[in-house]
Amino acid sequence: MNSGNFVEIYAVNLIGILLMMFLRLTRVKSNEKFPNGEKIFDILIWLTIMGCFIEMLTFVIDGKIFPGCKILSYVMNSLCYIGTCTVGYFWCLYVDFRLHKSINSVYKQAKYLFFPLGIDIVMNLFNYYNHWIFSITQDNVYQRGQFVLVIYVILFFYFFYSIYLVEKSKRKGLDIKFFPVYYFVIPCITGTLIQGFFYGITAGWTSVAIAFIFVYIQVQSMNAYVDSLSGLYNRRYMDHILSTFKKRGQQNVYGIMIDVNDFKSINDHYGHFQGDNAIRIIGEILTKSLDEHCLAIRYAGDEFIFLMQSDSETDVKLMIRKIEDDIDEWNQTGKVPFQLSLAMGYSQFDTVSTDIEKFLSDMDKEMYLAKKNYYQQIGIDRRH
Repeated sequence: MNSGNFVEIYAVNLIGILLMMFLRLTRVKSNEKFPNGEKIFDILIWLTIMGCFIEMLTFVIDGKIFPGCKILSYVMNSLCYIGTCTVGYFWCLYVDFRLHKSINSVYKQAKYLFFPLGIDIVMNLFNYYNHWIFSITQDNVYQRGQFVLVIYVILFFYFFYSIYLVEKSKRKGLDIKFFPVYYFVIPCITGTLIQGFFYGITAGWTSVAIAFIFVYIQVQSMNAYVDSLSGLYNRRYMDHILSTFKKRGQQNVYGIMIDVNDFKSINDHYGHFQGDNAIRIIGEILTKSLDEHCLAIRYAGDEFIFLMQSDSETDVKLMIRKIEDDIDEWNQTGKVPFQLSLAMGYSQFDTVSTDIEKFLSDMDKEMYLAKKNYYQQIGIDRRH
């Protein structure tokens, strides 16, 4: 490989590393409120940084003879191939979380989506003996193997599966229309194809870095639909979703109105900082309760709305019970000086004959009945 190629390889991969470091520093300063989704995004950033660095090393040591050079070449190239598909894997998980804000949905996807990545890992672990993906000659020169196409198929599967997740969400109405899946997939496919067809040109990892810059810019626009304190979707997004349900005549939609019992006493006794902390905790608990058929929304103040798509009213009652159990479990931790209690009421959204205002009003009435029962049980005569 000539020195010009080395200059290009260094420059392109260093650009990728610098872009990811800049993105990492920018995100730290922005203090975003999505602990779970942002952890996944952090993993993607660090995978890309390591990918750019390791790929640079593979080109540097290619054709060089020194003690242990062949084993090092196998390790570095295998890490590149595994890292590439790992980015695709975590990208799908990130897309799923941004769409649903559901940890349960992410865990479910993680189990099913790991199978293709597992194939990639196994092929690379045994590649030293069978040279399925690549081989290293006696002169320490990298050569592609006959099954290298399998790695590209796995990677492209993850790209197109992320598109499927977004399109599926759109069909169900649980979408943000400008979710930037194509901003990621198109640059990544382009860079992968360039590097695949023209060996010696490095474009794959840097294209991933550029794609993440595009995604991050668009995600900032999406944040207008998210409540920064709870990390849940906000009322603006709820209006968008309910209007979409109404236009489509979508059936089997239920809503659960949730209100924090005696929230004022938390602010009065422990201060507004702990009041804000209570909202954050409830946001985390509701996120834990979510699955791919649900959305949690901070409606206003200490009020939340849980939207569900279900064929059975029993599922709604089970969800209410699950939320209550999650609240009880949290209270038992003793991490905060107050106890949380929620009043919940639910209603079905008849998108054909019922308007949005009546749907919200019906939920609200049921919730206030639950709140009245709560105060009666604790022996306090109070109107909320």
